[in-house]
Formats: sequence, structure tokens, C-alpha cells
Amino acid sequence: MKSEAWVGTKEASILLNVSQRTVQKWIDDGKIVSSKTMGGHRRISREYLSQLMSQQMPNEIVPRPLVVVLVEDDAYIRQLCELSFQSFKTPYELHVASNGYEGIRAIGQYQPDLLLTDLRMPGIDGFEMIRELEVATDIKDLRIVVITGMESDDIYRRGGLPENVTILGKPIPFAILENIFARRAEALGIIEAV
Repeated sequence: MKSEAWVGTKEASILLNVSQRTVQKWIDDGKIVSSKTMGGHRRISREYLSQLMSQQMPNEIVPRPLVVVLVEDDAYIRQLCELSFQSFKTPYELHVASNGYEGIRAIGQYQPDLLLTDLRMPGIDGFEMIRELEVATDIKDLRIVVITGMESDDIYRRGGLPENVTILGKPIPFAILENIFARRAEALGIIEAV
């Protein structure tokens, strides 16, 4: 077995233009045929991938992932989110930023379907980032979820948040977030309603 005849999930995700997690999920669901190395790494035949890419694949086999931007300055919380999201059933593509400035750049670059953000961050905080986004006309349909330890009175004193922003407290309610991922994906036609 020649090594160049086989690719890992990362290279397959680039070739298929989906996230690495989506490729792994498709393998787990039996939608993509793969093998495993003795070390447990998944390998996909390059020839098989070429066949997949040349076919007109139906949406239920190759859905586009939900594009998510997470803005959080705490490295531990970012890692916790990344690990927890892996159990979600909704196919997603995650982009991470550690402050509001990086968040604004990521939103401009990736045009996400869902923004998850903290409020208290150094430099441009979540309040300022959301205010900047409010004036941008190309992100009107962006679903924004704030995850914060701030009390509602403190949020109000800082000028509040737009009505369409969902506020979740910490510790992070991952079951609620999983539901938000699924409902957003349903609304966009990425997955069918359950």
C-alpha cells in the first residue's frame, strides 16, 4: 500500500471542502469508506475520494457544515468548547478567536452562521464587537449567542445587548448549545428537522 495512494481525514477535508470533524462523522456514519492504520488513524483511498468528488453528491450525503465563530479569551474555555462540540450531531466548521478584534476579522473572513462570544475580553470586548457588527449590513442574519458570567444588571449598565442576541450563563450549558446548533442548521437547510 503506497502512502501517496491514501490520505488522512485532514487532507480529505481539504479535498472535499468540509471540516475534518465532518469527514470523521461521515466515516463513523458509513457515508465514506475508510481503513485504519495500526496506530488507529483513519485513511481514505485517494482514488475513492476522486470518485466521490466527481459524482454529483446529494445534499444529505455531503451537507455544508454550520459555520461557527467562537470568541473567547480564556484558553481553557476555548479548549472545553472545542472538545464538547465534537459530540454534537450537527456538522460544523469552527473558527476560534481570542478577542473581539480577532472575532471581527474571523466573521469577515468566514461569514459564519453562528457567533458564540464572551463579553469580558481584553481590548475590544464582546459589547464593542457586537455594536460593530450591528452596523455591518452583510451580517444581518448572523445568529449571536453570548456566553457570560455577567449578571443581567451588569449587562444593562454596560448598555445592554440587542434583542435578537441570546444570552447563556456560565457554566456553559452545552445541551442548550447543541440544540442551538441543530435549530440554526435546520433553519438554514443544512440538516433536516428531527
